[in-house]
Amino acid sequence: MDAFAEIEDSLVEAVRLRRGESPQPTIGAIDSESSRSALPRSQKGIDGNKKVKGVKRNIITDKDGDILEASTTHANIHDSKSAYALLAMLAIAFPWTKRIYADRGYRGNFIEKARHDFEIDVEITHSNYSGQFVPAKKRWVVERTFAWLENFRRLCRNCEETTESANEMLLLIF
Repeated sequence: MDAFAEIEDSLVEAVRLRRGESPQPTIGAIDSESSRSALPRSQKGIDGNKKVKGVKRNIITDKDGDILEASTTHANIHDSKSAYALLAMLAIAFPWTKRIYADRGYRGNFIEKARHDFEIDVEITHSNYSGQFVPAKKRWVVERTFAWLENFRRLCRNCEETTESANEMLLLIF
């Protein structure tokens, strides 16, 4: 575990205590977003679904939107592939987390592997799109966190050369 992740984990626990909550979260929400690359020489991939050439940020938040774990990968890595490593980090840093809410990109074999390997239940929440915006039940906090991150100039596009430094910037800014 690197220094930024350790600092971020201890800050999340302190903020949760200040709010009068348990320092260890029991539920979370997971999602990813693709970000365009600003540098021609940076590590990147192409997200075919969103037509984005860059990196993909994967985060797990608690019920308040605070980032518990984060990873940055090439954009062509599927959500469920990078989520398994993210859950492994979550199980070490926050072992009391037992339920994760996710969108349909995480269905399939990932749900069984998460339950078997980490004893974490992954619940797929469906959006009830009816022509107007309706927040996804229990998963909207991770979307709000991505909206907060877009306010920072260094995160609206990927300005880093490596995915490791992009992930450090994500943790540093949040």
